[in-house]
Amino acid sequence: MKNILSLALFLFFASFMSTAQRTRAYNNHLGIGIDATFFNLETNDVAVEGKVGWSAGLETIGSFRPYWDLIFGIHLFNNKFSVQEALTQDNIEMSVIGAEVKLLWAYKIENKDYLSLEIGPALSFNGEFKVEDSRYEESIIIGNSAVTVKSFQETTPFNLNGIVGLSGGTENVRFSAHYHYSFLDVLNGKNALSEELNGNMSYITAGVRLYF
Repeated sequence: MKNILSLALFLFFASFMSTAQRTRAYNNHLGIGIDATFFNLETNDVAVEGKVGWSAGLETIGSFRPYWDLIFGIHLFNNKFSVQEALTQDNIEMSVIGAEVKLLWAYKIENKDYLSLEIGPALSFNGEFKVEDSRYEESIIIGNSAVTVKSFQETTPFNLNGIVGLSGGTENVRFSAHYHYSFLDVLNGKNALSEELNGNMSYITAGVRLYF
């Protein structure tokens, strides 16, 4: 996780310095953001129920040209979800921790700060799926075939995301909601028949931005 954080911080500050030198606009701001996250794993192999997690990080926003802003950001996330134990039907609480480095183009409706449509790519880095209660680490979970928790935990450590959403408010305080979709398969494990597991992460973030 330290390597993930270090790489994400490096990418953020390199992007920030490059953009600041190019834009030099009146409304360049550095800000902080806090979000609730609503996780989903699109897979046919395991039944997954999304839970509410959190995301927090730094962003810089600056004018790019009339009607358009550029947003660079790095956010740490802790997405939460659960799967079901096959024998007992118990809910097994799980989570995935990571970081997302994003570049968004923000189209300002009527060229005002109060409402923007935002879209762009992101790189995400994540650890393996973590089991909150260690007694379930050897369990079999409900799906189309037998899958062990241990195998389900194996993940791809990086991904390419697409982000689309809205933000609105004032120049210094903005509320936002975004949809994040990971294009690459995140699951690296296999089921009991040695077949590859497949799944794509997605999640919704909703929160507030404070710019200075």
